[in-house]
Amino acid sequence: MKIHYYMLCYRFEALVASHLEPEAFGIYMAVGTQKNTRGNVLFFEIDPNLASDYFRLNDIDKRCTPHPDGSPKRSKYISIYRVMEHISLEAFGKLYCVTADGRVLELNPVNYDLSAEENGPNLYQELCPVAPQVVSALAPAEFTKFMTNTSNPVSVPKIFFVDMLLDRDDSGKLKGYLPYQDPQHIVDCINELKTHSGKQTKTVTRTPSFRAFFRTIRRGFFLGDQSGLKFYKFPERRELEVEYSKWWRSASESLIS
Repeated sequence: MKIHYYMLCYRFEALVASHLEPEAFGIYMAVGTQKNTRGNVLFFEIDPNLASDYFRLNDIDKRCTPHPDGSPKRSKYISIYRVMEHISLEAFGKLYCVTADGRVLELNPVNYDLSAEENGPNLYQELCPVAPQVVSALAPAEFTKFMTNTSNPVSVPKIFFVDMLLDRDDSGKLKGYLPYQDPQHIVDCINELKTHSGKQTKTVTRTPSFRAFFRTIRRGFFLGDQSGLKFYKFPERRELEVEYSKWWRSASESLIS
């Protein structure tokens, strides 16, 4: 059976080998295992020709074998620590967004128009390898460079984050449809960012709530480091309602994170 490599990247990171195709793997991870009794799942498809001195891959054919009855090996964990930083940007393929009841949305990396970038305020949910929620004056590409710049006091080798909705009314308050736990605190953080001209980012919370996560996505997901940036555009509302209606209904009806 063909071995696939997947990288889990939601709340924790792990590199997994599996005989399952991406959609079947997503369903299994969301609803088919007691390790994740119920919740959203995000994972990347990784180049099957992945070569690494960090990961133990030389005997994966022996470790990821079908069960005695011939059924496929659903998951064989290769690494659960410092995974993202040891995979080159080029090896990351499609991104899969899985709802709590196992509906799978496939996103391809697309070209990101740097010329269209606008400075903040932006609301970002960092997803891997760290998970604070922040507001930033930086546009996504600039934010990626900033967060992975080793000359800064705090940095990460590579970062995966999502751009979140920040719709506000005429008074500056976040609109009521946004399911954020403490919307006024987000506004206060934005105002603080504006009053400190040299400040690039402001942490909203170190332990964010992922309530109704998929309903809060704005432009999409970003993965990058100092060498480049990959952009996974999230479908626009009309696309979600027409082309991906079953997935969107699942994502909208469930408030589970």
